[in-house]
This record gives sequence, structure tokens and C-alpha cells, in this order.
Amino acid sequence: MAARRPTIRELIRQRRRFVGRRQELAAFRENFAVPPEDAAHHFLFHVRCDAGVGKTTLLRQLENTAREHRALTAYVDESVHSVPEVMAAISAQFAGQGHPLKSFDKLLATYRQRRHAALEPGPAAFG
Repeated sequence: MAARRPTIRELIRQRRRFVGRRQELAAFRENFAVPPEDAAHHFLFHVRCDAGVGKTTLLRQLENTAREHRALTAYVDESVHSVPEVMAAISAQFAGQGHPLKSFDKLLATYRQRRHAALEPGPAAFG
């Protein structure tokens, strides 16, 4: 009996090579050589495109490059629904890399407490 030939999808998964996006990777990598004081230095890279074109793979490559340069990284996707949640996710990721944002975390906790108190129903008015 002849062995089953792998599908294209299976072959792609087996190879797991990263192709394309050379310009984006080069721009990101070259940015580490630009001093932060230089106006040409970028502090934020935003990746956006259609589903299924390799954003996650590109982001992994960018993250690996950043970590090679000892930069902090954070990843947030559409599963995070508010600015405070985004900020909390970034803070948690920085803490996981050994750089906790203690002052920020205290401020965020205070914000959440006050927001919760503001949204709680008060005592019913009886007249």
C-alpha cells in the first residue's frame, strides 16, 4: 500500500519557516541602532492587516528581535476590550519580564475601586 502524501497545509506546518516581510523586519531591527533622542527613532510599531496573512508569525519575529536587543515587549489583541484592560495587560507582561510597574499598578487598582464604587447602586430613596 502506498504511503499517503502530505497535504500542502501539513507541509507548510512541518517547515514553519518565516518568509516575506523582510522590509518590516529590517526597519524594526534597524530602529534599535537609532538613539531614542533621534526623531527618526520609533517607539511603537503597529501591525494591522487582513486575517490569515501572517500577523502572529510576524509579531513573534518582531518580539524575538526586540528581546535580542533586551527590549521590553507587550502584545495585546482584540480580546482586550478597554484602555484599562490594555494597560493592565501591558503592565503584567512587563512584570513577567522582570520590570514591574508598581506605581502604575497601584493607580490602576485605585481607578478600578473608584469606578466600581461609582457604578454601585446607591441606597434607594424612599419618600
